[in-house]
Amino acid sequence: MYRPGIDKPRGFALSDRTRCWRELSQWFWSAAVLALLGINSYESCLRAQDYPTREQLQTQCGRVFGTPSAATSLSPKGRIWIEPKRKLVIVDGYVTLTQGQLEMFACPVGTKEHESVVAVFATAQQVHAGLLAIGAKSGGPTQFEPYRPATGSTIKIQVLWYDPQQKKQQCLAQHWIRDFQSGREMPFDWVFAGSVLQKDEDTGEEYYLGDSGDLICVANFPTATLDIAVESISSNSGLTFGAYTEHLPPLFTVCRLVLEVSPDPPRQERAKGKASAAKDGLPVEMGEASAFKTPSAIVPEFTSEAKSNATRSKSAGPEADGARAAGERGVAPIDPGQKTP
Repeated sequence: MYRPGIDKPRGFALSDRTRCWRELSQWFWSAAVLALLGINSYESCLRAQDYPTREQLQTQCGRVFGTPSAATSLSPKGRIWIEPKRKLVIVDGYVTLTQGQLEMFACPVGTKEHESVVAVFATAQQVHAGLLAIGAKSGGPTQFEPYRPATGSTIKIQVLWYDPQQKKQQCLAQHWIRDFQSGREMPFDWVFAGSVLQKDEDTGEEYYLGDSGDLICVANFPTATLDIAVESISSNSGLTFGAYTEHLPPLFTVCRLVLEVSPDPPRQERAKGKASAAKDGLPVEMGEASAFKTPSAIVPEFTSEAKSNATRSKSAGPEADGARAAGERGVAPIDPGQKTP
């Protein structure tokens, strides 16, 4: 029998225990969430420490490629030159993405590395100026509604790099891009669209819109410096091209891009037929893209400079300067035990 004022209500003790368990449960889950966040933050910090900085990668470019002879620099802080006699624009960078969808082939460092194969140590406006200096004609960017493709001089882009075995490699930039429709390398050429200069009405200052990242595009942008002369949707659901993982060197490999004006009209059609069997150790034949070669005079400079650095590294021993040895192989100075992200 319940006696008021003497016996405690039966529900009182039960309510107390329930409240206690609820508070303990809340404390436990809060502590677990905080612990997980702390672990993730710690792991992120460790990964960030393993990645090379832009300064390290730019220094690697100098060790591997050096400065092209008979070339004029367009930037005291960047790595871009022109060779007026041979009508070349030369710009150094590194591999920033090896798998995934693409909107660009190349972007300036610090802009759109998450959707570009290569990041270069030059601004889009500097590349624009270099192309004008070698005689390229700027046309116009892509227009929409109605659609009109980009126009301008056809630009061929050759990529030079060293593989982890210190063997010289070179190919057209298209070899690093997969066409999702055909499963082969991208067949289209770039044209010098020229981007857009926009004036700030308040300050009067002009901005080159290609500097936001739209340097060498594979998806159509009205701000592109170089674009393909075919319709290519830039929305994530309709992207046509991606990184050709099987053809690409490891992440952070330094590379050199050589741009040259071509007298031929840009290719605007896909090749017919299926991808052919492997050749020279590549999963898919390079096809027509391998027909264009950089002038041979570029290759000795590329080879001699890198081999000279590699020789100095070997003479110093593997323990003397691990970062330098890694840089001269075209691979970033990161922990050898780390897996490629």
